[in-house]
Amino acid sequence: MSARLTKVEFGNYDEFDAAPRFNRDFVEQEFSNLKESLLNELLADTEAVKLDQRFKLAANEAAGLAWTTEYPLLVFPALFDEFARKERRNADRQTRITARTEVLLETV
Repeated sequence: MSARLTKVEFGNYDEFDAAPRFNRDFVEQEFSNLKESLLNELLADTEAVKLDQRFKLAANEAAGLAWTTEYPLLVFPALFDEFARKERRNADRQTRITARTEVLLETV
């Protein structure tokens, strides 16, 4: 296999101007709006009041994890959905355990 070097010539520039594509304040505001919107939508669809606090914690956990990625606005909705489903499963499991425990206590 042979490699061929190509000579590249650049102009006589002293500076390279590369402004960030997004303003950090703008991204933080959009992220906050997205988080609030998704959380409010989920809370409006949820009948069980006991899940409200769990969903708020799931939103915060998903937000923290999303900010560690390069695209938090893109990653957050999927993470939040996953964490909300996990909290719903945990609450259902806890309800089943409580129901079984109450039956056992009544027989004692």
